[in-house]
Amino acid sequence: MPETTLADHLLAAEIVVLSGPAPDNPFKFTPVRVIKGTSEGLERMPEIPFLIDSRTRAAFRADPDKLILLTFGTTTKDAAGRGLSRKWTRIFSLTPDREQFLEALWIVGEHWRPGKGNYAERVEFFAQFLSDKDLVLRDTALIEIDRAPYSSIQILRNKVPVDMLLQEFGTINRLSFVPVSIRLMGLQIDDDRARKAVQSRYSQAMHSNSAYVYEWALSGIAMDGLSAIEVVSDALKTETLKPNSKRSLVRALADCGTVSPAFRNRITGVFAEVLKDDSALAMEIAIAMRDWNETQLDEQLLALLDSENLDPVTQFIIQAKLAPKD
Repeated sequence: MPETTLADHLLAAEIVVLSGPAPDNPFKFTPVRVIKGTSEGLERMPEIPFLIDSRTRAAFRADPDKLILLTFGTTTKDAAGRGLSRKWTRIFSLTPDREQFLEALWIVGEHWRPGKGNYAERVEFFAQFLSDKDLVLRDTALIEIDRAPYSSIQILRNKVPVDMLLQEFGTINRLSFVPVSIRLMGLQIDDDRARKAVQSRYSQAMHSNSAYVYEWALSGIAMDGLSAIEVVSDALKTETLKPNSKRSLVRALADCGTVSPAFRNRITGVFAEVLKDDSALAMEIAIAMRDWNETQLDEQLLALLDSENLDPVTQFIIQAKLAPKD
């Protein structure tokens, strides 16, 4: 998945233009209309560097009114908030549906920050495009929701078409959309097909170092609750499970406990068992305990501070968690 989403490009751009072929050169783009920024600002920008490929030239010949959306600017910033790598980006060809999408995005996204943040609002907005017939808009929605924290996508319970999610699993060129599709599948708890798909896969995935162990753990717990947490607990004891897979399972337990407080007591018990055998996972566990304002594991975490095996970052996180509250 790209780090910068389409919405980031559009909202952070200095200039957004609709472009067509130049009158004297069918291989060169020329701005037709400025929809963000000013004509004066456009004149100060470097020329659009893209050549019009043969497919796009054919599309222009078939529809002389066809336009391509381009942006100039950056969404990457340094620690001081300065923009880096300002450049032109080709977004998509304009259609009536995409024009409506843009108009809505300008309104709702006016105060959004590029990159992380405003997750709840973004999920709510992009959710309406998850089953869009336009694959570009659907992919844009999936990318936005993939980036959102698990807690922010809970509003999508029983709201995403399962047919669409199942299609993602069977198409080789859609592999990048499998993780978000797994997470969303687990939230469709009232759909029998979603339940069958999740229940038939999550246990094996958690015991076999699957690339999607985090996602299957989330979906399994969303579907089966405490019984799935026991599967996670069992998987964490598997000798062949790699450290990254164990870390993913702990992360999944933490996220599930955040969205489902009723599970926290049992998850804390699993964390207590993990800490007895693997201090390498202490940082993730300490963060969860801090976020939940939970003190049950404080003694175990305190004991770990005397261990010579703790890395400085984990030690700092534990100390911050155990520090007296003002």
